[in-house]
Amino acid sequence: MKKNQIVIITVISFLILGGIVYFSFLLKEKSQFKGATFKTSEGTVEEVFSLLAIVSSKNLENNFLMVKPSGKEDQVKVILSDITKLIKLESPFSPENPPPPGTQFTPKQTEISLKDFKEGDEVFIETLKNIAGKNEFNNVELIQILP
Repeated sequence: MKKNQIVIITVISFLILGGIVYFSFLLKEKSQFKGATFKTSEGTVEEVFSLLAIVSSKNLENNFLMVKPSGKEDQVKVILSDITKLIKLESPFSPENPPPPGTQFTPKQTEISLKDFKEGDEVFIETLKNIAGKNEFNNVELIQILP
């Protein structure tokens, strides 16, 4: 009976591990669709639908943020609209008291407004249209302040 139990536990463990690997592969594949580079006969065409950046300034009157994309020197003007969701992600623990390694957690999400953004905030921006090579865009679906 013990031998059967060991075989069953081993098979279940492999199935769980296989499922984890499979789903992590799917998530990785899905994230690659946020931006892609295509080669055409006319050259290389790049599509970008998300970006990590640091907030440089905000303009409440005209409803936009100036951000500096990660790894770039130029600033980008991000114009907000009625459909833009603004969210702040917060860790459920303090940096002084981190959880043990391997602990999984879900950040707390709070809806915010443009006035809640501060210079130096790290943000993740998702757009509805291609923003490759643009220094101003207004097709923003989501802006998250990262923890």
